[in-house]
Amino acid sequence: MKQALTYLMDEICSGAEIYFTGRTGGQYLKTTFILCDDYTELVSKLFLLLDDSGWTDKKNSNRFKNYHDVITEVNDVVSSKVPSALERITELQDSMQQRRKRRNDFFHSTSLLDLNVTQRNCVEAFCDLLEYGELLMGEEWRVALQAVRNLETMAVILQLERLAFSDPSITTKVNQILCTWPRNTTKVKARGAHVAEYPEDLHLRLCVTCGGKGLRDKLLALLPK
Repeated sequence: MKQALTYLMDEICSGAEIYFTGRTGGQYLKTTFILCDDYTELVSKLFLLLDDSGWTDKKNSNRFKNYHDVITEVNDVVSSKVPSALERITELQDSMQQRRKRRNDFFHSTSLLDLNVTQRNCVEAFCDLLEYGELLMGEEWRVALQAVRNLETMAVILQLERLAFSDPSITTKVNQILCTWPRNTTKVKARGAHVAEYPEDLHLRLCVTCGGKGLRDKLLALLPK
């Protein structure tokens, strides 16, 4: 089951990479939003499997349990084992179920195919997902997150983006860190190079990829303690 958590975390990392690849132009916001909704259901199911290896996502009738069935079962386990976390988990689930309804509208109502998904929708969905997983799985979740590519750094940036919705000065502070971050080469080749400057997505992705813990620590310092 721990291996399954590693696979899931790798998928979540891919979803975050898709978001940051097309954030500026908004090309992949709806795709990211839908993927993030899928991840919330997978996190819930994996939590139930980690709690009970005999758990199944099928009913006695052999039909699959729906999203709301799974959420209810998660709450039953949390109520008996981690009651102190139930209130916050329920708050997160309420938001997730609203997103599930919105996501379903994309597919079941053709009149809503042009419905916009904003950057804020995606950021809040990812931040809720990451908090939800940590509340449910604790240390196992944190260890798996730290082990997958640059997800830990992207998680910090997502938190900063959410904070920037209420405190725009955060964006300026992040930009100041990224625009001065050293490049991994000292000079640009005459041919075959593409130079990007923040806030372009390519530059951000390269900073995250090459920045490692040093960049993450500088960004983390911007979050409230």
